[in-house]
Amino acid sequence: MVRRRTRGEAQIEALLEHLDPNSERYRILSATRDFKASWVALGEVLTVTRETASYKEWGYKTFEAYCRSELKIKADTANKLTRSFAFLRDHNPTSLENLEVKELPPLDVIDLLSRARERANLSHAQFSQIEGSVFDNESPPSKTEVLKRYRELDPQAFKPAAKPNRSAGDNDLRKALLLAERLQAVIEPHNEISSKTHAALNVVVKELRSLFNETTRTQPAAMMEQ
Repeated sequence: MVRRRTRGEAQIEALLEHLDPNSERYRILSATRDFKASWVALGEVLTVTRETASYKEWGYKTFEAYCRSELKIKADTANKLTRSFAFLRDHNPTSLENLEVKELPPLDVIDLLSRARERANLSHAQFSQIEGSVFDNESPPSKTEVLKRYRELDPQAFKPAAKPNRSAGDNDLRKALLLAERLQAVIEPHNEISSKTHAALNVVVKELRSLFNETTRTQPAAMMEQ
């Protein structure tokens, strides 16, 4: 059964028909079309394009805009390809020279290696040991297995940075005041609600209004002092 071309592939084919087959732009589009067959070819030409900013000659302001509009590739995918190829080129060039002899590990594994030096606190020897286990084995470990090895040596590896505690701001006070006033307006006509509850809500509204007014009064003064 012949696989039906996607809309993006059809658009790429249409562009290729109007480009010089010997041009750099044609080669990149062609590599994109053949992406599933070989990510390395696409990673290489995209890395060169990014480093030389040649996409600007073709009317695109950013590398991401070029990938998204012309190549139909998401920015995350383009970044993964260029990051992974640059890692191989700079840290394991022999793997690129032996493609006909030995197949590369999966792209997601290489991408993990390319980000590890910024996301894990390991020694040079430990990094080299993990990378060696990926490239030297006939059956390379999976992404999950490699991630596990990093975290065995550094439990904080690849964990997202903790979000800073959000302090209450003026907008929070305003929202709280509006909600309290709305609640007060809703329950005010209900005589079945105890006077104690009415009084407590009045206290809440007055305190919130006082805090909010105080904040708005001090803001201009603080700005003038800066």
